[in-house]
Amino acid sequence: MEHLIFRGRPNEGNECEQWTLVKDAEDQEEFVVQEHVKLDEVLSGKPYLRLVRRMTVGEFLGTDQPAAVKGKLQTILDARKASEA
Repeated sequence: MEHLIFRGRPNEGNECEQWTLVKDAEDQEEFVVQEHVKLDEVLSGKPYLRLVRRMTVGEFLGTDQPAAVKGKLQTILDARKASEA
């Protein structure tokens, strides 16, 4: 399972950060993966993603990540809880 949380605005080099919520079949918990993306490479068919960090959801919420990213993740988690209830 993979769910894009947030992708930042590209800088002058057409690069940005993105955060994705992932859970692999062998993992017992979900992780937030922060990657550095070169959009020109993605658009040309040669995706370039460089892993910056991989952390559990709890670890991520305890870091100094951008508020917009944390807010979007919390919205995803809240919507999931509401649909399970």
